Amino acid sequence: MDPLADLKTIHLPEQINNYPLAYGWWILLVTLLILVVWALIKYRKHRQHCQAKKQAMQSLKENTLDTEQLISLIKWAAMQYFPREQIASLTGDALQAFLVSCLPIKQQQTFIVRFQPALEKRYQRDEPLDNNDDLAEAVMLWIKHALPAKTSVQVSPQNTSNNTSLTKPEKMAGVN
Repeated sequence: MDPLADLKTIHLPEQINNYPLAYGWWILLVTLLILVVWALIKYRKHRQHCQAKKQAMQSLKENTLDTEQLISLIKWAAMQYFPREQIASLTGDALQAFLVSCLPIKQQQTFIVRFQPALEKRYQRDEPLDNNDDLAEAVMLWIKHALPAKTSVQVSPQNTSNNTSLTKPEKMAGVN
């Protein structure tokens, strides 16, 4: 008698299916989906937040603006990131002090040198501003380096008559 005759043929195991997935894969898939949605929402918010800066830069590059339009542009850009009630009433030295306080320390002196002459000659009848290049460069410098606002710069309520006293709080509150 042949001892191998009683052996049965080899049966292959069943085909392994990928479904249903194990719980760990479902958890990983849901986590990745949540992360992708979160990243897309953050990206959209960042783009919306930087939209005003892009519009101001584009307007500055495409158009030749006079002194009033340049100052209006810089105030408009500031109002997009800082509370309107603080910015709208600022003029002259108070506006310059606010704008300077928003800039990094390295850029402040350059901004003052370019912005100050236009501010001084703005309301003088005998001294027309023929060359707005310095003012346009100052506005471009401010838009590039001060926006979007990292910290909120507020005008102190104690001295609202000339609005020259400025403070920087630790946290940003009420910024659009």
